[in-house]
Amino acid sequence: MQKIGTVKFVQIQRDHMKIIENEVRFYRPDPLLRVDKLHLTAEGIIGIQGNSQQIDVHNETHPNSRYRGDNRISFGFTQHYERMRERFDNHIKDGYAAENIIIEAEIDILNLKTNQRFFFKHDDTLIEMKEVIPAPPCREFSVFCLEVPQCAEDIKAALQFLDNGTRGYYADLATPDNSYFVQAGDELWVE
Repeated sequence: MQKIGTVKFVQIQRDHMKIIENEVRFYRPDPLLRVDKLHLTAEGIIGIQGNSQQIDVHNETHPNSRYRGDNRISFGFTQHYERMRERFDNHIKDGYAAENIIIEAEIDILNLKTNQRFFFKHDDTLIEMKEVIPAPPCREFSVFCLEVPQCAEDIKAALQFLDNGTRGYYADLATPDNSYFVQAGDELWVE
């Protein structure tokens, strides 16, 4: 097995980030909440902050669930955020693409292969992920990244730049019968 990196922080998305105002769709990062740890369950993620728990919007049990069948758990890399800031500017903060788990990679993850077995290591527990796929970028996040008025070609170029994992990855638990925890300091490994 090879270590990819260490979890920098974990967060949940409390509600929709793409909203419509005056018939204009836009992206807002304020529903994001950094938490102490994530509880990974068969239904999705629950954020734990002290003694309180909040359900992530991609959890099947959330009242406004955004779960679509492939986006129960998400992770991304600080390397990708560095690339986003180089291209779009410093208003893009780590985690703004709404991944649940942000990882500082120790290897170059520009062309991460998703046909490998992925594991989060929490204490002595290995948590296997399955169905790891690049998260497709949306138009609203691409416009948010651009920040300035843009034309269709600019939006298309931003979407292409954010594709293939730069916007993050979706995954699911390989053994959903169990529940697990992930927090800062845990590690991501591949086999």
